[in-house]
Amino acid sequence: MTGGKKNGFVRSVRRFFWLPREMPRHPSPVVPMLRVWLFALVVGALLAEFTWDEGDVSPALMAIPAWLAVLDDVIEGVRHRWPALAAGLLVSWGFVRFEVAVSGPGHSLWGEFGVFASATALALATFVGVTRLPQHRHP
Repeated sequence: MTGGKKNGFVRSVRRFFWLPREMPRHPSPVVPMLRVWLFALVVGALLAEFTWDEGDVSPALMAIPAWLAVLDDVIEGVRHRWPALAAGLLVSWGFVRFEVAVSGPGHSLWGEFGVFASATALALATFVGVTRLPQHRHP
């Protein structure tokens, strides 16, 4: 690897974790996240309806498009991106754990679809909500 390529890679990695202060940070848009959630609902419903084996493929995979959209917003540099990502993950994980504890181990694919549809909606709403919090201005 030449010096220029290495320097460009290091700069890209730094930009991913630490955005320049002068870069504007906007909140995550609501409508595209709503579209992603609706797409995830379709994916989850199809998996719940047409999956015969509950082993590898399940409606839980419906969360993947939603988390890819969240990761895309994090890469773009939305406001409060890391706390928003952490809060979304925590809310989603907590909701799924709570529902599994309440409903017990016996579940159907449609029951799993309901849990993950709600968890995905809560995670996206939390992420978008945290990115809408006011930004602290450094002097």
